[in-house]
Amino acid sequence: MVPSTDFSNVGARATRPRVAPEIVVVGAAPTAAQAAAMFLVGLPDHFELPLVLIVGAEADDHRDDHRDLCVALQAHCALPVRQIDDKDPILAGRIHLAPADYHVLVERRAFILSTDGPVNGARPSIDVLLESVAEVFGEGAVCVLLGLSARDGVDGCAGAARVRASGGLVIVQDPRTATSDGATDVASFPAATVLHLSEIAPFVTRLGEAELT
Repeated sequence: MVPSTDFSNVGARATRPRVAPEIVVVGAAPTAAQAAAMFLVGLPDHFELPLVLIVGAEADDHRDDHRDLCVALQAHCALPVRQIDDKDPILAGRIHLAPADYHVLVERRAFILSTDGPVNGARPSIDVLLESVAEVFGEGAVCVLLGLSARDGVDGCAGAARVRASGGLVIVQDPRTATSDGATDVASFPAATVLHLSEIAPFVTRLGEAELT
């Protein structure tokens, strides 16, 4: 179980991570694709880090792919958007979109797709990806969570905890603007930087440019 926090630091000034970020993972609740799109639109065409977008899905969501979502995002994003295939390289300055009905894991320079069973009822699972990223990139991992109710057991909680334990940075959408499932209870992302949705893209951009103070 992830330790709880009261989010009393909402709006608090964010600080630079201890090491230069190497990868950004954006995990969005199944109903937060619009929030993810709004975040991506805010990224400039010179964004310098590899970015992985995973939109959580229920176990019975058996769509063949996210091609429609990929096309929709590309229409508004300055960065190239590509759906991940097995063994694809992890490239800077690109939005790597997790495909439907596959878990995504990482090696140092490439993605691995898995058809293992759902985790917390989800495939792809945000937790599976974040735990893999934490293991491989450690302090260089940046995790952005959008639209999650943050209750214990929700996909993304355990993965965020693993990123923090590895020394990475966790950024959470202000819970007052995250209403993915109508939940009003706010549980726990430990030591997270909590920002309004409109603040997240500029903050992450500065991380990539190593300008944050």
